[in-house]
Amino acid sequence: MFETLYLKVKNFVRTTKMKINRKKNREKDKLPKNMKYFDGGLYDAIYESSVKYPANIALEYFNTQITYKELIRNINKVACALKHYDIKPGDRVTICMPNTPEAVYMFYAINEIGAVANMVHPLSSEKEIEDCLTGSDSRMMLCIDAVYNKVKKIISNTKVEKLIVASATKSTERFTAFLYWLTKGRKIKIREDEKVLLWNHFVAKASLYKGNPHAKVKPEDLALILYSGGTTGKSKGVMLSNLNFNAQAIQCKYIVSDLLVPENAFLTFLPNFHAFGIGICTHMPLYIGMRVVLIPKFEVKKLKKYIRKYKFNIICGVPTIYEYLSKLKFKKNELKCLKMVVSGGDAMNMQLKEKVDDMLAKYGSPSNLRVGYGLTEASGVVSFSPNGIKESDIIGYPFPDCDFLIKDLDKNKEVPVGEAGEILFRGATVMMGYMNNEEETKNSFVTIHGKKWLRTGDIGFFDDKGLLHYKARLKRMIITNGYNVYPAHVEEVIMSSGVVEKCCVAGVPHETRGEIPKAFIVLKKDVDPSYAKSMIKDAIKEHLAKFEQPKQFAYIDDIPVTKMGKYDFRALQKM
Repeated sequence: MFETLYLKVKNFVRTTKMKINRKKNREKDKLPKNMKYFDGGLYDAIYESSVKYPANIALEYFNTQITYKELIRNINKVACALKHYDIKPGDRVTICMPNTPEAVYMFYAINEIGAVANMVHPLSSEKEIEDCLTGSDSRMMLCIDAVYNKVKKIISNTKVEKLIVASATKSTERFTAFLYWLTKGRKIKIREDEKVLLWNHFVAKASLYKGNPHAKVKPEDLALILYSGGTTGKSKGVMLSNLNFNAQAIQCKYIVSDLLVPENAFLTFLPNFHAFGIGICTHMPLYIGMRVVLIPKFEVKKLKKYIRKYKFNIICGVPTIYEYLSKLKFKKNELKCLKMVVSGGDAMNMQLKEKVDDMLAKYGSPSNLRVGYGLTEASGVVSFSPNGIKESDIIGYPFPDCDFLIKDLDKNKEVPVGEAGEILFRGATVMMGYMNNEEETKNSFVTIHGKKWLRTGDIGFFDDKGLLHYKARLKRMIITNGYNVYPAHVEEVIMSSGVVEKCCVAGVPHETRGEIPKAFIVLKKDVDPSYAKSMIKDAIKEHLAKFEQPKQFAYIDDIPVTKMGKYDFRALQKM
């Protein structure tokens, strides 16, 4: 009884302090009463943008620019083609594409007719693609020509009736298209038949449909399926509604209202089969009327070229992107166009944040590096760090109309301020559930204080200002001799030695301790290895408790990354 009362008081104090600090940082807990969530679908939301800003550039792709008026016209054509092939409301259509205009047209056309977009990574294996198609009962699929050979091997094992194949250069100017054909495209042989159609031939069928393709779509209707490992690591289809993505867009606009405006442009290289990519980097800027610069295959070495060519104002990326950006050199004030720089998807260490902030200031950007936090099960991003934060693990305050709670790692109860536990989340962006998996859906939620919360599978804590700090993924946490070790903290200490280029700490099996931390380190090229190892050893001894200190070290040439550009700690554990 006393413990419950104590926690209630603590939570009240935390909430009050949070409100005070949020006000100080011009953050708000609630949306204004006159700001309502959009009453309709994803297509309906961007259609409104096209009415307001018909001549604005919606998509920029290589040297091609597509206005909002043209965007809607192209989406409507695709919607009519879908209806010609009898795609009905509720049917599943798979998109297995990089960031191209065709992928955008198909995504919104699916929504316009009330169907459901099933988003699949083009680099997935044949078996993974087959599982996504059969699990979703997809009737149609759009894929990039580069994965056609994989798809044709498994398509007969699925319920897919039509396979539409598009080239990455379909919407580019002729010279770029010719170069692609010369180097890669001519090697891909696509044979059309009753089941296989090229994009142009598919869109041509639009003229055969004479009705209105638009369907009445409700906010609570299922809009798309994305794939996530969730809290268990096994891939699952995350079902997200129209409300989920539209709510996220308006929450983002409200908290950064001075930057998320039609006059600004967004670099969209995070892929559309990822919540961060399709939700934050594509739908949100289109909802607002901004210019979206689509990058189908992101090459970090071309980052300087992207900045100079497209003059975009906002970039969102994972920490590995900013490792590269921090080393680049520009002309004076050349980064003045960069008004907001956001990192998400993985832990950010303080040394890297400081390097990026210094580089941005040096070349005229008014932004510092801000951190966003989220997960697929909550539609992408759910919190954002305030300006001027000096601690890299702060992931900020929740978006308006959302809230966090920290749960004890072992018990179904809230922990006091300052104590680490699992981060729980609730708000309008929380998923509908996992596709065909009621048990996993049930396990992903917990009820505390009479409210239903989404389990994030992440560990964090609140400070006395109400700011949320991120510690580690629950599945990344290392338990050694009963003690909890947080890899991100160990990595930050190792990076602080000043001699390390990259570092990733993973748990490896141990006979008596269960697991021990092992550090995988890439040294800076200009340091002597013996000196570097001595500096690392000193930093570890000074800043880490004995149980936190890595017991094994591996000095390697580079750290492997996942398809999303995050450090692949699972691959390291197998080394």
